[in-house]
Amino acid sequence: MPPLIAGVTMAVRKWGEGLGGWIGGFPWVAGPISFFIALEHGAGFAASTITSALLGSVGTMCFALVYASLSSRLRWFPTVLLSYGAFFVVALLSLGRDISLTAGVGLNLIVLTLVLYFFPKPKTKGDFKKQPSWDIPLRMLVATLFVVMLTQAADYLGPTWSGLLTPFPIMTSTLAVFTHSQQGSDAAIRILYGLLLAGYGFVAFLVGVAWLVPQMPIGVAYGILTVSTMVVNGITIKMIR
Repeated sequence: MPPLIAGVTMAVRKWGEGLGGWIGGFPWVAGPISFFIALEHGAGFAASTITSALLGSVGTMCFALVYASLSSRLRWFPTVLLSYGAFFVVALLSLGRDISLTAGVGLNLIVLTLVLYFFPKPKTKGDFKKQPSWDIPLRMLVATLFVVMLTQAADYLGPTWSGLLTPFPIMTSTLAVFTHSQQGSDAAIRILYGLLLAGYGFVAFLVGVAWLVPQMPIGVAYGILTVSTMVVNGITIKMIR
């Protein structure tokens, strides 16, 4: 996790918030969480979390939309708290819902497309500002602590909550908060839009966990899923703002 968050941050600085956010939207966080859940609890357990993960993914989309909508009016702290609230409202509403894999995929694709269509547009062009030396180490620490807490919590939460929290917006909130606090609302909106564009690949990743992980060695399955996600997301790269 530490080199991943550092690499995404450097990508944002080199290529801008849109492309950097798109790179950050790959399942860098949910992938390792799912992988270690499969190692520790078995492929069947990991696969059983996917329908819940698809519902949790809708919560992440709502998180991004709420954050982008509020960021121009509020500072980062109340914005992220309200955005986390949106995620957990969706998670709580999803508890006890018996949804099929097909319905979950359809719901994700519809919500993601609508959120992208109605997503706020930045009012200014990107203007990179030099960041303090502690910026990347702090991002690495925050994101890593989130991943450790979520993977350890799987022992107590069971497959439903483990699934709902697999797409918890760790990378999304880390990038949004640091960008918002240092470069302003428009930069945060651009990075969140890029992150959402990678959501189509994330849906493909979750479907692959449900289908492939129980059928083959765990390492091979997740390797295939990584490549497949890159292929799917490659289609969306031209939509980056």
